[in-house]
Amino acid sequence: MSGYTEDYIKPVRRAIILAFLEASKGHVSNADILMRVINRTKDGFTAYYSEAVEDLRWLEARGYVTITGDTTVVATATPAGRRIARGENIDAGISRDIPEV
Repeated sequence: MSGYTEDYIKPVRRAIILAFLEASKGHVSNADILMRVINRTKDGFTAYYSEAVEDLRWLEARGYVTITGDTTVVATATPAGRRIARGENIDAGISRDIPEV
């Protein structure tokens, strides 16, 4: 199951996060909201809060978001992350197929 999660689920969740940040005012959101966005996709993708934070940390390690806060984790899309969200660049760890939110 972890292969499926690593190869399919996590890349889709990361794509959902970047797409939402790209569409958000100031390209900023917090992990609670991002978790809810993932959980409301019409394709049935889900995430726990800890998984959303894990995805944000993965994105931060690659320079696609910056994270601030401890009790409330806030993410801001970087220009590189916004390019991924717009399909102007690709990363094997981020899906290019994003379910409808």
